[in-house]
Amino acid sequence: MQSATPAPAPIVMDAFANESHQAKSSDGLDQEKIAALEARIKVIEGVDLYDPVRAAEMCVVPNVVVPKKFRVPEFIKYSGTQCPMTHLKSFCNKMAEVVHDEKLLMHFFQDSLSGAALSWYMRLDNTKIRRWKDLVEAFVKQYKYNMDIAPDRTSLSNLRKKDKESIREYAQRWRESAAQVHPSFLDKEMVTLFADTLKAPYYEHVIGSSAQQFTDAVVACERIEQGVKSGRISAPTEKRGFKRKEVNHVEDGYKGRKNSS
Repeated sequence: MQSATPAPAPIVMDAFANESHQAKSSDGLDQEKIAALEARIKVIEGVDLYDPVRAAEMCVVPNVVVPKKFRVPEFIKYSGTQCPMTHLKSFCNKMAEVVHDEKLLMHFFQDSLSGAALSWYMRLDNTKIRRWKDLVEAFVKQYKYNMDIAPDRTSLSNLRKKDKESIREYAQRWRESAAQVHPSFLDKEMVTLFADTLKAPYYEHVIGSSAQQFTDAVVACERIEQGVKSGRISAPTEKRGFKRKEVNHVEDGYKGRKNSS
Protein backbone atom coordinates (compact mmCIF):
# COMPACT_ATOMS: atom_id res chain seq x y z
CA MET A 1 0.00 0.00 0.00
CA GLN A 2 1.57 3.27 -1.04
CA SER A 3 1.64 6.28 1.32
CA ALA A 4 -0.14 9.38 0.13
CA THR A 5 2.04 12.24 -1.03
CA PRO A 6 1.62 15.19 1.39
CA ALA A 7 -0.11 18.16 -0.11
CA PRO A 8 2.09 21.24 -0.59
CA ALA A 9 1.77 23.88 2.12
CA PRO A 10 -0.33 26.84 1.07
CA ILE A 11 1.62 29.97 0.14
CA VAL A 12 0.56 32.92 2.25
CA MET A 13 0.87 36.21 0.39
CA ASP A 14 1.65 39.32 2.47
CA ALA A 15 -0.39 42.11 1.00
CA PHE A 16 1.95 44.78 2.47
CA ALA A 17 5.23 43.12 1.50
CA ASN A 18 5.40 44.80 -1.90
CA GLU A 19 4.47 48.20 -0.46
CA SER A 20 7.11 47.83 2.28
CA HIS A 21 9.75 46.96 -0.29
CA GLN A 22 8.79 49.95 -2.40
CA ALA A 23 8.94 52.25 0.67
CA LYS A 24 12.41 50.99 1.53
CA SER A 25 13.52 51.52 -2.04
CA SER A 26 12.06 55.03 -2.00
CA ASP A 27 13.84 55.87 1.29
CA GLY A 28 17.10 54.63 -0.19
CA LEU A 29 16.69 56.85 -3.21
CA ASP A 30 15.89 59.87 -1.02
CA GLN A 31 19.00 59.28 1.07
CA GLU A 32 21.08 59.01 -2.06
CA LYS A 33 19.64 62.26 -3.37
CA ILE A 34 20.36 64.04 -0.07
CA ALA A 35 23.93 62.70 0.00
CA ALA A 36 24.45 63.83 -3.60
CA LEU A 37 23.05 67.28 -2.81
CA GLU A 38 25.32 67.68 0.23
CA ALA A 39 28.32 66.63 -1.85
CA ARG A 40 27.42 69.22 -4.47
CA ILE A 41 27.06 71.98 -1.84
CA LYS A 42 30.47 71.10 -0.43
CA VAL A 43 31.99 71.33 -3.89
CA ILE A 44 30.39 74.73 -4.49
CA GLU A 45 31.19 76.29 -1.09
CA GLY A 46 34.50 74.54 -0.52
CA VAL A 47 35.31 71.56 1.61
CA ASP A 48 37.60 73.63 3.84
CA LEU A 49 34.62 75.49 5.29
CA TYR A 50 33.53 72.28 6.98
CA ASP A 51 36.96 71.65 8.48
CA PRO A 52 37.14 72.84 12.12
CA VAL A 53 40.93 72.96 11.92
CA ARG A 54 40.69 75.36 8.99
CA ALA A 55 38.16 77.50 10.90
CA ALA A 56 40.58 77.79 13.83
CA GLU A 57 43.31 78.97 11.48
CA MET A 58 41.03 81.78 10.28
CA CYS A 59 41.00 83.38 13.72
CA VAL A 60 43.31 86.38 14.05
CA VAL A 61 43.79 85.57 17.73
CA PRO A 62 43.56 81.81 18.42
CA ASN A 63 43.09 80.18 21.83
CA VAL A 64 41.37 83.15 23.45
CA VAL A 65 39.95 82.48 26.91
CA VAL A 66 37.20 84.94 27.82
CA PRO A 67 36.51 85.25 31.59
CA LYS A 68 32.98 84.16 32.45
CA LYS A 69 32.20 87.38 34.31
CA PHE A 70 33.60 89.63 31.60
CA ARG A 71 31.00 91.77 29.86
CA VAL A 72 31.87 93.12 26.44
CA PRO A 73 31.66 96.95 26.54
CA GLU A 74 29.68 99.12 24.13
CA PHE A 75 32.36 100.35 21.77
CA ILE A 76 32.33 103.46 19.59
CA LYS A 77 32.64 102.03 16.08
CA TYR A 78 35.58 103.05 13.92
CA SER A 79 34.77 103.15 10.21
CA GLY A 80 38.13 104.33 8.90
CA THR A 81 37.62 108.09 8.68
CA GLN A 82 38.61 109.21 12.19
CA CYS A 83 41.91 109.63 14.00
CA PRO A 84 43.28 106.12 14.75
CA MET A 85 45.07 107.22 17.93
CA THR A 86 41.88 108.67 19.36
CA HIS A 87 40.06 105.40 18.68
CA LEU A 88 42.82 103.33 20.29
CA LYS A 89 42.67 105.42 23.45
CA SER A 90 38.89 105.12 23.57
CA PHE A 91 39.09 101.35 23.06
CA CYS A 92 41.67 100.86 25.82
CA ASN A 93 39.60 102.96 28.23
CA LYS A 94 36.62 100.70 27.56
CA MET A 95 38.78 97.60 28.10
CA ALA A 96 40.37 98.89 31.31
CA GLU A 97 39.17 95.81 33.23
CA VAL A 98 41.31 93.47 31.09
CA VAL A 99 43.79 95.96 29.65
CA HIS A 100 46.75 93.73 30.60
CA ASP A 101 45.41 90.72 28.68
CA GLU A 102 46.81 91.18 25.17
CA LYS A 103 44.81 88.34 23.62
CA LEU A 104 41.52 89.80 24.83
CA LEU A 105 42.49 93.24 23.55
CA MET A 106 43.37 91.83 20.14
CA HIS A 107 40.27 89.63 19.97
CA PHE A 108 37.69 92.25 20.97
CA PHE A 109 39.26 95.01 18.88
CA GLN A 110 37.17 93.74 15.97
CA ASP A 111 34.02 94.63 17.93
CA SER A 112 35.06 98.29 17.85
CA LEU A 113 35.32 98.37 14.05
CA SER A 114 32.77 98.66 11.26
CA GLY A 115 32.62 98.81 7.48
CA ALA A 116 35.98 99.02 5.71
CA ALA A 117 37.90 98.96 9.00
CA LEU A 118 36.30 95.65 9.99
CA SER A 119 37.12 94.19 6.57
CA TRP A 120 40.74 95.31 7.07
CA TYR A 121 40.89 93.51 10.43
CA MET A 122 39.51 90.29 8.93
CA ARG A 123 42.22 90.30 6.25
CA LEU A 124 45.07 90.48 8.78
CA ASP A 125 47.68 87.73 8.62
CA ASN A 126 47.70 86.05 12.03
CA THR A 127 51.25 84.86 11.43
CA LYS A 128 52.39 88.49 11.52
CA ILE A 129 50.04 89.82 14.25
CA ARG A 130 51.33 88.07 17.35
CA ARG A 131 51.09 90.80 19.98
CA TRP A 132 48.90 93.79 20.80
CA LYS A 133 51.79 96.02 19.73
CA ASP A 134 51.76 94.42 16.26
CA LEU A 135 48.04 95.11 15.89
CA VAL A 136 48.40 98.71 17.04
CA GLU A 137 51.25 99.39 14.62
CA ALA A 138 49.33 97.84 11.71
CA PHE A 139 46.18 99.81 12.58
CA VAL A 140 47.97 103.17 12.86
CA LYS A 141 49.90 102.53 9.64
CA GLN A 142 46.66 101.72 7.81
CA TYR A 143 44.78 104.84 8.95
CA LYS A 144 47.58 107.33 9.56
CA TYR A 145 46.38 109.39 6.61
CA ASN A 146 43.48 110.56 8.77
CA MET A 147 46.03 112.19 11.06
CA ASP A 148 47.87 113.76 8.12
CA ILE A 149 44.72 115.42 6.73
CA ALA A 150 43.34 116.48 10.11
CA PRO A 151 41.93 120.02 10.29
CA ASP A 152 44.39 122.83 11.01
CA ARG A 153 44.09 126.58 11.49
CA THR A 154 44.17 127.23 7.75
CA SER A 155 41.36 124.79 6.95
CA LEU A 156 39.25 126.22 9.78
CA SER A 157 39.67 129.76 8.46
CA ASN A 158 38.35 128.57 5.08
CA LEU A 159 35.11 127.14 6.47
CA ARG A 160 31.92 129.05 5.69
CA LYS A 161 28.33 128.95 6.90
CA LYS A 162 25.97 127.38 4.38
CA ASP A 163 22.89 129.28 3.20
CA LYS A 164 20.32 126.96 4.81
CA GLU A 165 22.46 126.26 7.88
CA SER A 166 21.54 127.89 11.19
CA ILE A 167 24.26 129.68 13.09
CA ARG A 168 24.14 127.00 15.81
CA GLU A 169 24.53 124.18 13.28
CA TYR A 170 27.48 125.97 11.71
CA ALA A 171 29.06 126.67 15.09
CA GLN A 172 28.78 123.00 16.07
CA ARG A 173 30.31 121.89 12.78
CA TRP A 174 33.12 124.43 13.12
CA ARG A 175 33.77 123.50 16.76
CA GLU A 176 33.99 119.78 15.95
CA SER A 177 36.69 120.51 13.41
CA ALA A 178 38.47 122.86 15.82
CA ALA A 179 38.60 120.09 18.44
CA GLN A 180 40.87 118.09 16.12
CA VAL A 181 43.49 120.83 15.81
CA HIS A 182 46.74 120.46 17.74
CA PRO A 183 47.93 122.32 19.66
CA SER A 184 44.58 123.39 21.03
CA PHE A 185 43.25 126.93 20.68
CA LEU A 186 43.24 129.56 23.36
CA ASP A 187 39.68 130.78 24.00
CA LYS A 188 40.23 134.25 22.56
CA GLU A 189 42.00 132.84 19.51
CA MET A 190 39.09 130.53 18.84
CA VAL A 191 36.57 133.37 19.02
CA THR A 192 38.61 135.51 16.63
CA LEU A 193 39.16 132.72 14.12
CA PHE A 194 35.48 131.77 14.22
CA ALA A 195 34.40 135.38 13.69
CA ASP A 196 36.71 135.68 10.67
CA THR A 197 34.69 132.98 8.91
CA LEU A 198 31.43 134.90 9.31
CA LYS A 199 29.85 137.38 6.93
CA ALA A 200 28.03 140.59 7.77
CA PRO A 201 26.22 141.34 9.99
CA TYR A 202 27.61 138.56 12.21
CA TYR A 203 31.26 139.49 11.85
CA GLU A 204 30.87 143.12 12.94
CA HIS A 205 28.78 142.26 15.98
CA VAL A 206 31.03 139.42 17.20
CA ILE A 207 34.23 141.40 16.72
CA GLY A 208 32.67 144.41 18.41
CA SER A 209 31.40 142.37 21.35
CA SER A 210 33.29 141.46 24.49
CA ALA A 211 32.92 137.71 23.93
CA GLN A 212 35.88 135.87 25.43
CA GLN A 213 34.47 132.33 25.21
CA PHE A 214 33.31 130.45 22.12
CA THR A 215 29.88 129.85 23.66
CA ASP A 216 29.48 133.60 24.23
CA ALA A 217 30.23 134.24 20.56
CA VAL A 218 27.64 131.65 19.50
CA VAL A 219 25.00 133.22 21.76
CA ALA A 220 25.75 136.64 20.26
CA CYS A 221 25.42 135.22 16.74
CA GLU A 222 22.07 133.63 17.58
CA ARG A 223 20.75 137.00 18.77
CA ILE A 224 21.85 138.54 15.49
CA GLU A 225 20.17 135.71 13.62
CA GLN A 226 16.90 136.41 15.42
CA GLY A 227 17.28 140.11 14.71
CA VAL A 228 17.71 139.44 10.99
CA LYS A 229 14.67 137.18 10.92
CA SER A 230 12.53 139.76 12.73
CA GLY A 231 13.76 142.57 10.50
CA ARG A 232 15.36 144.56 13.31
CA ILE A 233 18.80 143.97 11.84
CA SER A 234 19.20 144.46 8.13
CA ALA A 235 21.10 141.79 6.25
CA PRO A 236 23.33 143.03 3.43
CA THR A 237 21.92 142.46 -0.03
CA GLU A 238 24.13 141.05 -2.72
CA LYS A 239 24.59 143.10 -5.86
CA ARG A 240 23.24 141.17 -8.79
CA GLY A 241 22.46 141.81 -12.42
CA PHE A 242 25.26 144.30 -13.10
CA LYS A 243 26.13 142.72 -16.43
CA ARG A 244 22.45 142.54 -17.35
CA LYS A 245 21.98 146.26 -16.75
CA GLU A 246 25.04 147.04 -18.83
CA VAL A 247 23.67 144.96 -21.71
CA ASN A 248 20.30 146.73 -21.46
CA HIS A 249 22.04 150.08 -21.51
CA VAL A 250 23.87 149.20 -24.69
CA GLU A 251 20.67 147.89 -26.26
CA ASP A 252 18.77 151.09 -25.28
CA GLY A 253 21.50 153.23 -26.88
CA TYR A 254 21.33 151.20 -30.04
CA LYS A 255 17.54 151.57 -30.20
CA GLY A 256 17.86 155.35 -29.67
CA ARG A 257 20.30 155.74 -32.54
CA LYS A 258 18.09 153.62 -34.75
CA ASN A 259 14.99 155.73 -34.01
CA SER A 260 16.82 159.01 -34.61
CA SER A 261 17.98 157.79 -37.96
